Amino acid sequence: MIFEWKILFVSEQVEVGQNNLPKINFILEENTDKEFKSSIAVDLLWEKTELIKSYKVWDIIKVSLNFKANEFNWKRYNRVSAWKIEWWNWSTTQKTSSKQDEDLPF
Repeated sequence: MIFEWKILFVSEQVEVGQNNLPKINFILEENTDKEFKSSIAVDLLWEKTELIKSYKVWDIIKVSLNFKANEFNWKRYNRVSAWKIEWWNWSTTQKTSSKQDEDLPF
C-alpha cells in the first residue's frame, strides 16, 4: 500500500537480533488539514535502512508499506515496514493552493 506522510522522527540505526542486522524506526504523520491526524511507526530493515537517509524531519514523502502480524508467546504483534520511499509530488498541491496565493496582499 502507498501512503503520503510527513516525517516526524527518525531514530538512529541500531543492530538487532543474533546477526546484528541494521534497523531504523521512523514516525510518520498524515499530511492533511484534519485537526486530529493519524500517525504510524515504521521500520526499515537490512539494506532498506538506506532509503530514509536522504530525507529529514518534516519532509513530505510517499511511502510503500508492508504489514505483517507475528505471534510470540500466544500474543499477536503487528509490524509495519517500508520497502520504497519517494519524494511527494508537490505539483498537485500547488494547483490547489495557487488561488489562495493570489489573494495575498504582498
